[in-house]
Amino acid sequence: MKRMIWPWRRVFQTLVLASIILFPFVARYGHYMWARQTEKMISLWGNSTAGLLLRGTDALMRLGLPIEEGGVVGRRPRKALIARADNFVGSVPWSARLFGVSLTDLLAATESSLATRSLLSVLAAGAIIPLIATVLLGRVYCGWICPIGLLMPLIRRLRALVVFLELPVRDIRFSKNNKYALLAASGLIALIGGLPLLHYIYPPAILSRESHSFVTVLFDRAESGVFTFPWSFYSGGMIFLGLVALVEVAVAPGFWCATLCPGGALYSALSRFRILRVKRVKSACIDCDICDKKCPMQLQPMTDKTGAECDSCGVCIDVCPTRALSIRFSRSDAALLILLALFLAPPARAHHIIGIPHYAYDKSFPQAPVLRLRDKIGPLEVTLTAYPGNPKPGEKSEIHVYVIDPATNSPYEKPVMLEAFQVKIFGFQERIADAREGMVDMGLHKFQVVYPDIANYEVVLVLPGYDGTSTLRFPMVVGEPGSPWRDVALFGGGFIMLVVIVRAVKIKRARAAARERVA
Repeated sequence: MKRMIWPWRRVFQTLVLASIILFPFVARYGHYMWARQTEKMISLWGNSTAGLLLRGTDALMRLGLPIEEGGVVGRRPRKALIARADNFVGSVPWSARLFGVSLTDLLAATESSLATRSLLSVLAAGAIIPLIATVLLGRVYCGWICPIGLLMPLIRRLRALVVFLELPVRDIRFSKNNKYALLAASGLIALIGGLPLLHYIYPPAILSRESHSFVTVLFDRAESGVFTFPWSFYSGGMIFLGLVALVEVAVAPGFWCATLCPGGALYSALSRFRILRVKRVKSACIDCDICDKKCPMQLQPMTDKTGAECDSCGVCIDVCPTRALSIRFSRSDAALLILLALFLAPPARAHHIIGIPHYAYDKSFPQAPVLRLRDKIGPLEVTLTAYPGNPKPGEKSEIHVYVIDPATNSPYEKPVMLEAFQVKIFGFQERIADAREGMVDMGLHKFQVVYPDIANYEVVLVLPGYDGTSTLRFPMVVGEPGSPWRDVALFGGGFIMLVVIVRAVKIKRARAAARERVA
C-alpha cells in the first residue's frame, strides 16, 4: 500500500493560508464588536463586498454560541465573541497569538533583534516554540507551514501553458549557498545600519501584510461609503511575489525555497541536529533515482544526501516504489517536545500586527480618515497630515505641516510654503495651487487645498529660508484614479499577449504542415 504524506501536508498548509486570510477579518470584527457597531455595519453595507465579508465573519465567529446575552434571546453574545476574537490575533505565519500562546517567525525575531541590538521579551516569548520545533524537528516550517510551499507548486502548473504558447522554458539550478549569503548580508545591514530589509522580500511577511492591508482598505473605504474593489491595497511586495512566480514558471522551478529564501537559510542552519529525519533502508533501495528527481529542495535522498536542507515534506517517501524511505520519529519524543514548548512559551501581547483600524486611535467613532506622511530634509523632520485622507473632488482638504529639529525638539521658525500639482502621464504636471504661506499656530503650519478632479496629485512643501530653497514632495490621491501608467500597462500587456498567441499559432501551423509533408 502506497504511503501518502502529501495530503496531510496540504491540509496544514491550507489551514495556514486560510488563517492568513481570516485573521485580519477577525481582528476588524473584534474592533466592531468592541465599538458596538457590528449590527449597524452589516445593515448599512448590505450585499456589498464589505457587507458580505463582515456578515460571513460574524456567522463564522458565532458558530457554537447561543444567540443570547444578558437574558435577551436573539442578541449577539458580545462578550463571548470578543473573547473568541482575542484568541486569534496577529499575522499567521509571521507573528501571531493563538489562544494566548505567542508564535513569531524566527526570521522576524532575528532581524528585529539585530536592527535594535536588543532582544525584547515579547519577541523571545514568541520565538520559543518555533525555535524548539526547528532545533528538534528541522525545517518543518518550510515544508508544512509556509504558504509558499502550497502556492508555488500550483503556480508552476502554468509552465504547461508557457510551453503550449511555444515560449522557451529553462530549468536552471542555482547554488544553495545563495540564501545563506543573502541572510548574512541582510543581517549585517540590520546590525550595522539598523535597517531591516528581509520582511520586504520574505513571502510569509508579504502575504500577512497584504492580507491586513486588504481588509483595512476594504473596510475603511466602506465606512466612507465607497464599495468598489480596493485595488489600492496592492504594494511592491505583491510585485515581488509576481516576479518570483514568473521565474519559477519559466526559468528555475523551485529556486526560491531551495536556493534563495532567507527564512529557509535560517531554519536550515538551526536544524542541523534535529531528531526528525528521512531514513533510507539500503537493502530495499533499487537506485531508481525517482526520489532525487522529485525532491523540491533539489536534494539526493537516494544516497542519504539530505542534511539540514530537508524540510520533511514527504515527497520522496510518497514516490518511492519500494518504500525504502520513511520519516523516523518516536511518539514519546513528539509528546515531550509539545509539552516542553507549551510550558516555555508564555503569552506575549505587545508585538503582533492586529490590523487596527483608524478609529481605534481615537475615542470618537467612526472617525474620518486622516493621512499622515513623514519625511526628512537635512536634520529636520517634517510631518504632514491631511484631513480627510482621501478627499472628494471639489472638497476642501485641510493640510497641517509641522517641522521640527528632533535633536533640540524645537519647531522650525522660518516660513513654510505649499503648492500643489496634478500628476499627468509621462511625468507632466499641472499646477492647481500656487505657492503660499499658511496660517501659523505655535509652530503648526495650516493650509487648505481644493482638488478639482479624481486624479493623482503632488503636494510640494517649500522651505525658502533653509539651505537656500529646499523642497519636499508628498503624493496625494483624490478618489480612485489608479496609476497614470495603468492604461499603458494594460495596452502593452494585451499587445504582448496578442503577439505571443499569434506567434504560437504560426509555429503550430508550421509544425502541422511539416508533419503532413513527411506523411
